Amino acid sequence: MLPSPGCSVGPDGSVTFAYRDEHASHVLVAGDFTGWGRDPIPLVKREGADLWVMTTRPLPPGVHAYKLVVDGRWIADPENPLDVDDGLGGRNAAFVVGARDLGDPAAIRVLSLNLHTYQERGTREGVVVNDSIPKLERVAFGVAVHGLDVLLLQEVGEHVSNPAEPNAGRLLQQFLERFTRRRWEHVWREAHIGFDVYREGLSILSSGPIEDVTVLQLSEGGLARIALVARTTIKETKMRVGTTHVAWGAEGGAQVERLLAGLARLPSGDHVATLVAGDLNASPEEPPVAHFVERGYADVGMATRAVWPTFGEKRLTSRIDYQMLRASAGRRAAKVEAFARVFDGEGPEDGLHPRVSDHAGIVGAYRWA
Repeated sequence: MLPSPGCSVGPDGSVTFAYRDEHASHVLVAGDFTGWGRDPIPLVKREGADLWVMTTRPLPPGVHAYKLVVDGRWIADPENPLDVDDGLGGRNAAFVVGARDLGDPAAIRVLSLNLHTYQERGTREGVVVNDSIPKLERVAFGVAVHGLDVLLLQEVGEHVSNPAEPNAGRLLQQFLERFTRRRWEHVWREAHIGFDVYREGLSILSSGPIEDVTVLQLSEGGLARIALVARTTIKETKMRVGTTHVAWGAEGGAQVERLLAGLARLPSGDHVATLVAGDLNASPEEPPVAHFVERGYADVGMATRAVWPTFGEKRLTSRIDYQMLRASAGRRAAKVEAFARVFDGEGPEDGLHPRVSDHAGIVGAYRWA
């Protein structure tokens, strides 16, 4: 059986490249694993077909970049939507060896993350720059590599007047559609003005349809808080999802009580469960978390014994980000296929490893029988 055009990573870390071109005379692959032009590897044309194919030896774990060399021309792989900056103003095709194990692919994979949009700073040639947009691209790359389905995001900003800092949720949507070559739906609602010049809010992105979008007002004033709730259907399973970012202390506890009361007033519907995720600015024993548990929600981290700090500017020190899950009446509880901290700057380079915010993200993978 002939492989599909593009590149595919085998269980042992070997990579198969396939390129369709009936007119080519020579096709090579050159990448970081060949020393680029030093030792490119030839593809072999299959007899009776216009397909050129080659499988590498097992490659080391990590993000790898490459180009095809067709009759001396260096080109992007037209069948691989994943790419990375080549450092020269162009793009290299990319793949990942050693992607994170997130369990059964049939599970619904949900990322929650406080983006800290447009507050991220890096250096370029010794000059401090805002590198938030490259970090959004890295988030989308990791989501695409690992087949995540839903994103529940906080601190999703847009500058009130500077077009160079557009809505971060819409940018993520564009990056995701480029990396996955399929449609993503996005809803965003503003909560307040943050850092004087940013409309700051919440986003839900889904690879499936989004419906019944609701904003729950949790507080008023200059730093008003909201929850953004919707229903989405993924892999023939409908669930209610929500994202929120509440204040510290007693104020945050009161905001969670309003959130839970608002959820209770929503129509029951035919969704299998409700998943609320976000930055609760509270440790597990404090009221914002306790209120969820008292209302029958499972703190998925506690339930799976996957508990780690999620917040800290330079080093992660505090657990304040959560995914809270409750089955709908008459429905079975979900099987949690995976629950992992991501975008924490730790572990191998697998697309979900880089720090992109002062918060780490969480991926939960949920399956209903």
